[in-house]
Amino acid sequence: MQRPVVRSAHAKRLTLAGALAVAKLGLGPDVRCEIIAGAARSAFTDTWLGHQGRAVGWDWAGLSADFQNNHPKCFNAAIWHDGTLCGLAIGAVNQDRFVALDFLEGNPDPTHPLKGQVIAIALTMAEAYRQLIGVPELRLHHVDPDLIPLYKRQGFALAPDLADSHHMVRR
Repeated sequence: MQRPVVRSAHAKRLTLAGALAVAKLGLGPDVRCEIIAGAARSAFTDTWLGHQGRAVGWDWAGLSADFQNNHPKCFNAAIWHDGTLCGLAIGAVNQDRFVALDFLEGNPDPTHPLKGQVIAIALTMAEAYRQLIGVPELRLHHVDPDLIPLYKRQGFALAPDLADSHHMVRR
């Protein structure tokens, strides 16, 4: 599979954050984190869209394109194992205050090769990106209430002051 060409400083930081996450978690060379681009959008459309195992109905092809157009320096990640798209994540960035994860989804196939690891990979990549751009907070927006205990174990705390009882923050 061909990797996207990295052009901007923003894209280079996202690519570096992905490589740092893979290394920190001790994942092998078969795992990579990239910017959501054409290959990820196609893989989503071909394998996730309409899958009965999906817990959410987000259209990642449109969502990621819209998000990247409206927030050109957003955090975004396509998490791959070889040719299998295993996870997608995207969120807003406030250059002075935070990196946020607004949307995060794992491959709905229960046998995909990174099953149970997508959240940790996305959080580790987002944390690396947060450190690279030098902002103090990593935020999770609109967290599924069933996942709050998992995120608390990852060092996040509920932050109702962020306008919603399902927002979390790690400083």
